[in-house]
Amino acid sequence: MAVRHSLRLRFALTFALVGAVLVLIHAFVILQLNRHQEAQLIDQIVSDEMENLLQQYERVGALDGPPYRKLERFDVRADTQALSLRKWFRASWLVHGYATRGVEEQRQLPVELRDLDPGFHDVASGADRYRVEVREIGSMRFYLAYSVSLHEERARAFTRALVLGAAFTALVTALIGLWASGWLTRHVVDLARRVRELDGRSGESALEQYYPEREVAELAAAFDAYHARMARLLERERAFTADVSHELRTPLTSIQTGCELMLEDASLSPKARERLEKIDAAAARLAELVNAFLLMAREEADGVRGEVDLRECVEEVAEGVRERAVAKGLTLLVDVPESMPLRVPRRALHVVLSNLLANAVSYTERGTVALRTQGGTVEITDTGRGMAPEQLPELFRRFRRGDVRGEGFGLGLAIVKRICEQAGWRISIEPRAEGGTRVELVLI
Repeated sequence: MAVRHSLRLRFALTFALVGAVLVLIHAFVILQLNRHQEAQLIDQIVSDEMENLLQQYERVGALDGPPYRKLERFDVRADTQALSLRKWFRASWLVHGYATRGVEEQRQLPVELRDLDPGFHDVASGADRYRVEVREIGSMRFYLAYSVSLHEERARAFTRALVLGAAFTALVTALIGLWASGWLTRHVVDLARRVRELDGRSGESALEQYYPEREVAELAAAFDAYHARMARLLERERAFTADVSHELRTPLTSIQTGCELMLEDASLSPKARERLEKIDAAAARLAELVNAFLLMAREEADGVRGEVDLRECVEEVAEGVRERAVAKGLTLLVDVPESMPLRVPRRALHVVLSNLLANAVSYTERGTVALRTQGGTVEITDTGRGMAPEQLPELFRRFRRGDVRGEGFGLGLAIVKRICEQAGWRISIEPRAEGGTRVELVLI
């Protein structure tokens, strides 16, 4: 059986997925924009500090000469947190300035700066990173190294906050999607409930009136039209079946009565008597078939239920087929230990048991046909040829019969299946290991 997925869950997952994708795109764009602006800010700070370095050189005429101090990182003081951003970025312990007057002095620079050409560079020194600008004025080269470690710490904190915010937003989006999907599918769920409650006897369902939304109303209108059409078809079928059944009962009764009267004539030849007995048996089978059709047309299997003694009903059915079983040389065993009162439609039960027992007798050439009851379960076994497992699903279809030649048109088990469905009974047929078949009918 195929696994059915929840439409509401699909709506919620789709909503959550779309929301998560949008949130991630938004977060990525913000992160990239923040990095771009941060890089511009750092370059601006480096350029400003370089201008200050040049102004200092113009005023003083000299800078600290070699040996130059290494690129170092200084710990941030506790009181620095209270400073303005401008003071923060322009603190002296974030900046290293150098000026060289030739190749010899360049060789004395920190190793990270020696081979840099004029322009902006990213330099690493241990665990720290620096943004470096190199300017060349005449024979002089000026170096400004600005520590970006604090910027990176701020960027990491911002990224963490952005990730947590995106995750929280995605979770909220999923919850909103779950709620919204339930709100969107509530009318579909209600429509399914109302469709299940339709009894099929009346074509006036009028489901459309309960739903203001156009799409759901159109679906409900389609169900209304389909239900009305099916109700008309079912009513037509019931009427036809009932009419045909009533019309057939009269001639069948006449045939059976005529056969009974003719069989009482002692002057009949054995050959004529045999033919009359076959006609009488065929009329009896047709009468049972007509009763079954009439029962289904009136839907008595789904109607009035009275208290029926299962033992009495089984014995009555068994007596109806005992003569046929004896004529074929079969042993008919009936094991009903005690009376079992059941609230079931008596006529439906009689038709089902008659068909099943008669079918077992028809398809058994020698041996035994046994009917046993236990509680509300009836079991019928026979010692016939049985059938292959792949044939079992075909037995309850119309005009399907086993390999063994029997009487009838293959309608008996199809009728039995339909009556059982109407009455809410469970029926199953399976081959026996020792040969033959086993039928189980669960009435309660």
